[in-house]
Amino acid sequence: MGALVADAAGDADVLVALATPPGVSALAVVRLTGPAGQTLRVAARLAPELGLAPEPRVARRLTLVDASGDPLDDAVAVYFAAPASATGEEVVELTCHGSPAVVRELLAAARSAGARPARPGEFSRRAFRHGKLDLAEAEGVSQLSAAESRGAARRALGLVRGELSARVEAVREQLLDLLACVEASLDFPEDELDPPVVGPGLSAVEAELARLVSRAAGGARGQGLPVVAVAGAPNAGKSSLFNALHGTDRTIVTPVPGTTRDVVAETVELCGESVRLLDTAGLRETDDPVERIGVEAARAAVAAADLVLLAVDATRERACLPEGVPPGRTILVRTKVDLLGERRERRGDGEPVEVLETSAVTGDGIRELGRAVVARLGLLPRDGDLLVLERHRAALGLALEAVVRARREGLPEEVAASELREALHRLGEVTGETATEDLLERVFSTFCVGK
Repeated sequence: MGALVADAAGDADVLVALATPPGVSALAVVRLTGPAGQTLRVAARLAPELGLAPEPRVARRLTLVDASGDPLDDAVAVYFAAPASATGEEVVELTCHGSPAVVRELLAAARSAGARPARPGEFSRRAFRHGKLDLAEAEGVSQLSAAESRGAARRALGLVRGELSARVEAVREQLLDLLACVEASLDFPEDELDPPVVGPGLSAVEAELARLVSRAAGGARGQGLPVVAVAGAPNAGKSSLFNALHGTDRTIVTPVPGTTRDVVAETVELCGESVRLLDTAGLRETDDPVERIGVEAARAAVAAADLVLLAVDATRERACLPEGVPPGRTILVRTKVDLLGERRERRGDGEPVEVLETSAVTGDGIRELGRAVVARLGLLPRDGDLLVLERHRAALGLALEAVVRARREGLPEEVAASELREALHRLGEVTGETATEDLLERVFSTFCVGK
């Protein structure tokens, strides 16, 4: 597979890395991987009781020692024999207490025993090289580790499980069949190319590639959170609305207008999706130089946000859009509706934006607002929801362009065959089958150490 382009020189090394976040914790996991026999020899220097022939996949309690052979910690060791391991190599995982001092001494002992500190993504790269997962699936592992919401984790897990790879492989098989038809016509010119087979086949491939490219928005969700700005006039209930969506009293709420002087940003989870929520200063003209800076920052945040929640005090204001608030990226939120009592009535009809009513005191409408935000940002789960990263989109887009060129009427068959080979090459970049060493280095260098 494409992993064969990986540099094999470093595969003779035994790698060691901390697989859990650094710092004080209850437990820490140190992982070793490398050629059969060599990894166990290193592990046996760290845990002599493990021996050189442990039973695979059995947790064993033992004592770890430092580079001098002195007792270091009580731990649990698990041995995974090649190729039935995460990397396809011999793997040993040592679970010790999460003391930074213990971990530091254990890593030093591993280096002294002959292991090399792993570079970012090197464990996943070993797994890729040994056919345990393809490049897109490896990227899914990285995305899953970094997921900040249930939705992001769900999509990343789909990538790990090969949902994108399966779609790409299906297209690849279609292209191979079509290329075989075109090449057969070149080899046997007396046999006319069968347009009823090739034409519709290319149309189907083009349609599927276009669908996959359109999923690239989902990849953006995995790499950068959408920004939602809460804006409005002073005392419109912006900070109360922000706190209600955040779930805590993150910002100061007072009846004094102009309390918020700066943009407050927090990551919040709405309906299982993470967004970056901004609380901004009240939009108004002011002679106060400090408040004016806050208002300018608020206007800049509104202009740059993916979505604006325009807070309007339902007890005092008509629902209208102030200058600078984009209608196409705005939900008008009528706040403080609990104060209306029997006077509560729907206002704002006819505005070119969605209008919702909320109360930060009673919680009315907050859940509905969260769902509306997720819906407007296009984050709601869909049937067949698929994570397509920007790298995938670029390769799939080039494959699509090659297929479109191959369909041009009157194109010589040898040129059409060349375009189909180009499309196949680009599909191979998604899964790693045709990945260059530079591409692999770029991809795996973004991973965490220990992954």
